[in-house]
Amino acid sequence: MNFVCSSAVFNGKKGKQGLPLLCIQLIAGQERSWPELAQAHRALADVRTRDVVCDGFTVRLQHNPGRTVNSIASVNRQDIKARACFLCAESLPQEQKGILYRDEYLILCNPRPVFHSHLTVTYVRHIPQAIAGSIDALLQLAADLGSGWAVLYNGPQCGASAPDHLHFQAVPSGQMPIEKETVDKKRLAMIAEVDGIPLARMRGMGREIMVLTGDNPSALGNAFKKLLNSLQRALCINEEPMMNIAAFYEDGTWRLLIFPRQKHRPDVFFREDDERVVVSPAVIEMGGVIVAPMEKDFERIDAPLVEGIFREVSLDATTVDGAVAKMLLATRSPHLSKISFEGKPPNR
Repeated sequence: MNFVCSSAVFNGKKGKQGLPLLCIQLIAGQERSWPELAQAHRALADVRTRDVVCDGFTVRLQHNPGRTVNSIASVNRQDIKARACFLCAESLPQEQKGILYRDEYLILCNPRPVFHSHLTVTYVRHIPQAIAGSIDALLQLAADLGSGWAVLYNGPQCGASAPDHLHFQAVPSGQMPIEKETVDKKRLAMIAEVDGIPLARMRGMGREIMVLTGDNPSALGNAFKKLLNSLQRALCINEEPMMNIAAFYEDGTWRLLIFPRQKHRPDVFFREDDERVVVSPAVIEMGGVIVAPMEKDFERIDAPLVEGIFREVSLDATTVDGAVAKMLLATRSPHLSKISFEGKPPNR
C-alpha cells in the first residue's frame, strides 16, 4: 500500500533500518516540517509536574494544557458518528507524515503529546478499536521498537481518543512510575499459569493491575485472550471488557500490564463549576502519570483524590477474582495450574 502521508516503510526484513531509528528520524523530520508538532514539543518544556505520594504507591501529576482537547473529548456515539475520523489517512494534516509499518499500520507523531516522542500507531483501514484481533500486532510492535519504548492500548470505552479507529500509542520507556513498580517482585502476587505464561496481580497499587510475562508471543497472546474471555464471562457482557494495556519488551521477553476497568471517568469529572476535576484516566494515567490540563486541578489534586479516582474507575478485586476463577475452570489442561495468593489480596 502507498500513502501520500507515508515517508518511510518498515516491513521487518533483516538488513533494513531498525524501527527505533526510523521513528527518531520521523520525529526529527516532523519537528522541522510540521510547525504544529514543533510548537507542541516546545510547550512540553513548560509542563509542570509534581509527585503525589499515595498509600503504597506514587503518581506524577502533569499540568499539560495541550491535552485539554483529549481530556474533555466527547465519547458519545452520536458525536463520534457525526465527525470525520481524524486518524484516517485522508483526514491527516498535509504536513503530517508517517512510517508505513508492516503494511498494516501508520506510525505518526502525536500532535498533542504527553511526552516528547509520543507516537500514535493507526491501522490503515477504518475499523473499530478492539484488542482481541490485534494483540499479536501489539506484541510485534513492542518487539520491533525494543526496550526503549512502551506500547500502549486504550479500550474503546476507557480512554481511546478515536474508539471508531483501531490504534495504539508508543512512548519512550521510563516515563511512567508503573514501569519500575512492576519489576519489584515484592509487589507481584502470582496467581496462575496459563499455557506456560505466568499471570500475576500487583499488590498495594490502589487499582487492579494484572501482569502476563513470557518469551513466546503466540502463547502470551493466547493467554491474554483467555483472560479477556474470562473477564467477559465474569461481567456477563459480549463486548470488549473495559481495559488499558501497556506492553514492554526486553531481552526477548514481553511484559504485558492489563488494567481492568469498570468506568471511564470519575464522578468528579462531571461536577459543575469549581467542583469539577478534569481528569480522564486512560492508560498513561493508570500507569501513574495523571494529566491535569487545568491548572486549578493540578494545584489541588492530592493523595485521597487520586486514590478515590483509581478505586472508582478500576474493576473491583472481587470481579477480578471471579474472572480468574472462571479462566481456571474453563481451561482444564496440564498447562494450567493455580498458584495460591501469598497473604492478603494484592490491592485491598
